[in-house]
Amino acid sequence: MRGLRLALRVAAGLALLAAAVWIVDPHRLATALARVDPALFAAAFVVSTAAQAASAVRWAGIARALDLAAPVGRLLPMYFRGMTSNALLPGATVSGDALRAWELSRAGNPLLEAGVSVAFDRLSGLWTLCVLSMLAALAAVAAGLALATDAHGREVLTAYGLLLVGLGVAPFLPWPLERLGRTGVPAATRLADLWRRWRDPATGLRRRLARTLGTSFVVQLLSAAALALGARAVGVDAPWLLLFAAAAPIFVMGALPLGISGFGTRELAAVAVLGAVGVPGDLAAATGLIYGIVAVLQGVLSAPLFLWRPAASA
Repeated sequence: MRGLRLALRVAAGLALLAAAVWIVDPHRLATALARVDPALFAAAFVVSTAAQAASAVRWAGIARALDLAAPVGRLLPMYFRGMTSNALLPGATVSGDALRAWELSRAGNPLLEAGVSVAFDRLSGLWTLCVLSMLAALAAVAAGLALATDAHGREVLTAYGLLLVGLGVAPFLPWPLERLGRTGVPAATRLADLWRRWRDPATGLRRRLARTLGTSFVVQLLSAAALALGARAVGVDAPWLLLFAAAAPIFVMGALPLGISGFGTRELAAVAVLGAVGVPGDLAAATGLIYGIVAVLQGVLSAPLFLWRPAASA
């Protein structure tokens, strides 16, 4: 049954990618990819790799805030091994995140807390991504920019920015997660305790995690810049503010556990979101593909790290 679900996810990802290619016309997409600017592609790769290194630093900071043993020097290769799994195995970010949690637990940390550190790492990235795209969208409105959809482009862009505002405040709402402790399930009880620690200022957990937000913003700025550079590499001339505003839905869709390395969902999202900005479908799909190709290259180049592991984690 597990193998069947995996096959279905891969098939769904491939079907979505085929749909994106069909929508924009395979010949036009191939032409757009053939005209990629090598220098801008290389810049996108370098900037994206810097974003991934900063992500590893963020994860280490979050793990230490949870009182785990997590030196940056050890977590950096763990993170890049996770990138290899993300790029080459089905499930988008799920496979790599599971590997990171397992490796961190092998370094002498409880498995549940190691998994929570990875989850917080993802949530921190999602939150700062929404905030970054929100600021870019609202700044675009203030600058007089608008979507290319219809006469109400500015109103739609404003509504999109306000939606991101709602997502930004979500972690600070009083969600009733303490009820997990009533289930009697040990893992749920520990998660409920972690939520209480987050809510209670006396624990200092929220303050320690807040210290990692600066790094998280750097990660998302670099990631959005890599997306924009990839767009420029295929000939997109949309304003940078609008490209940064478009980053959130494209990245979120690319992280869905379908297909391999986000291919399919990311390209469809790019066609829909960048299309609203006025980017032709072939260039929008090519932008998504360029970002995915960069991720695959990073995963392939990180693969040798599976041959090197510190003795303490073996």
